[in-house]
Amino acid sequence: MTAQAQQATPLGGLLVPLQPNLQAPADLTLKRAPRTVDILTTGTTPATVVARRYGVPASAVKVSAARKGLRYVRVTLGDRDLTRRPQRPATVERYIAQPGDTMARVAARFGITLVDLLSLNLTRKSLDDLKAGAVLNVPTGATGLLVRIKPGQSALSLIAAYGADLVQTARANDALPTELQVGDLLLLPGIRAESFAQTLAKKREARRQADLAAERQRRYDAYLAQKKQRARERLQAQYDAQERYEAFLAWKSSPGRQALVATYERQAQYEAAQAAARVRQTQARAAAQARAAQTQAAQTQAAQARQHAVAAASSAPSRSGLAWPMRTYRITSRFGERDIAFHQQVFHGGVDFAAPYGTPIYAATAGTVTESRYGAFGLNVYTTDGDSTVIYGHMSRTAVSSGQRVNQGQLLGYIGCTGLCTGPHLHFEVRIGGRPVDPLGLLP
Repeated sequence: MTAQAQQATPLGGLLVPLQPNLQAPADLTLKRAPRTVDILTTGTTPATVVARRYGVPASAVKVSAARKGLRYVRVTLGDRDLTRRPQRPATVERYIAQPGDTMARVAARFGITLVDLLSLNLTRKSLDDLKAGAVLNVPTGATGLLVRIKPGQSALSLIAAYGADLVQTARANDALPTELQVGDLLLLPGIRAESFAQTLAKKREARRQADLAAERQRRYDAYLAQKKQRARERLQAQYDAQERYEAFLAWKSSPGRQALVATYERQAQYEAAQAAARVRQTQARAAAQARAAQTQAAQTQAAQARQHAVAAASSAPSRSGLAWPMRTYRITSRFGERDIAFHQQVFHGGVDFAAPYGTPIYAATAGTVTESRYGAFGLNVYTTDGDSTVIYGHMSRTAVSSGQRVNQGQLLGYIGCTGLCTGPHLHFEVRIGGRPVDPLGLLP
């Protein structure tokens, strides 16, 4: 490098002082460091035995330390022959699993037991999980245990450890055990991996039990979720019912309802006054007719007799069917009518007769009193005759008791406004066979 080149280079000023020390670089040669392994042996184990186990000459085995009958030995391993492929027995072939294959099906296909197949495939982790494309070792000759020789092992040591027959092992592998090296596959005929098969079977059973437990837990969780959902639905239904009841209570105490009750009261008082006026007019006409009849005694007596018969027929209850339960009344709500908010929520199964407080109520038909107390219609009276039941509701006072036999036209009680009521009236209901029917169709 010239002085001009050094000045042109930014680092040239730094390289100048080093020029006297520069020398030609030496050739660099990379060499793989020898691989060593430290092992612990007894004081009686010869170095030749250790060398044979690791496939190295005896000179590669050095004793590094000794203590209390034990020796620490360092073994220098030779470089592996990368061109040599691991040997495997000719009677052991590779089989590629197909879709739908299982370990049991593959064993049956080759005419061997599942334990024999597992003995050739010690790397398997399950009896069931066999994916398509997995490689299995299958025998075409003698069955046995297929193991790979690891560092520190030899074919002879493995044969001795498993108690295999030396001659049969040489025939099964088609090679002398002393010829096999680390990494080669060794087939030990007659040796079966039964404990390995039992381990996988226990693992399968544990997995099955775990799946069953998970399924039971899933069903139990679903049951709890369904139970909670039903509880929420029942609670919501209670909330809805409470909301409707509170709305009804609010309506019951609302100014509008109070005004309606007052209107009913005024209407009842007005109708009572009108009825009294009609009675007075009737009495006045009767008195006039009586005075006029004095001049015509026979005709007047006959007319009065006919009038009395007509009045008796109109006021007396019918013995062949139902009779009107009241003498004076006004129909305010008919059968099935949805005239008020409560009748829109609950079906109205009777007829409402409005009248002033204390107006008498009579039996529409003969029967036995089955209820005379507070019930579904406030203070009510039930009478039953055969499969028919008659209900008189919202009374202010009853005149009969439970178990009493009453006749048609007999006094049962008096008009009131007990229970759910918008004004003084009689709730008159007829049930045949337990089902309500329209009473107006049965009255004369």
